[in-house]
Amino acid sequence: MSDTPQFSTAEYLPPKIERCGLCGTPLASEYYRVHGQTACASCAAGARSGQANGHNNTAFTRALLFGIGAAAVGLAGYAAFTIATSFYIGYVALGVGYIVARAMKFGSRGLGGRPFQIVAVILTYLAIALAEIPIALWQFRARIPAGRMLAVFIRFVPVGLTSPIREMRDPIHGLINLVILFVGMQIAWRGTAAPRVTVEGPFRLTPAAS
Repeated sequence: MSDTPQFSTAEYLPPKIERCGLCGTPLASEYYRVHGQTACASCAAGARSGQANGHNNTAFTRALLFGIGAAAVGLAGYAAFTIATSFYIGYVALGVGYIVARAMKFGSRGLGGRPFQIVAVILTYLAIALAEIPIALWQFRARIPAGRMLAVFIRFVPVGLTSPIREMRDPIHGLINLVILFVGMQIAWRGTAAPRVTVEGPFRLTPAAS
């Protein structure tokens, strides 16, 4: 066995570039912690004011995409249940408002605020109102000529958008559903409110050891 010491060549690893966990911006020399996540100065300032930094950042975009997905699921679920059972249950609006809010909060990683709340309310209303379109298409499917389904769908859009108001033709039933829809939108509004978060920092960003 050779007694000659063996030396291995050290491999240089470039330091990892830290990024803001909320907007993805590379961090230069310091960082903050917002809701347990690494954040840049801009996002930390936004969190102190109670909402995400503006409404064009990554957090809002993620929240919007998740909210649209949740609204689509709510729309499809409500329409499918009504088609299968022939029962219109306005209380579904409460569930739709809840899942839209939860999805948006998940997408934004816990952030919220006025832009999020406005979008959540709109998505909740659209999910419930536009669910009338697939329900109506199913009911009148036998009368729709082949190849005209898309055209009929487009014509039904204004009908769907105004369906909660048109239900007032039956004052008692319509008013009950309108109140339930309002409560569902309130659930979405409250569920996407700005959370009370603790902003820590700034902390100095130290390069990773090579």
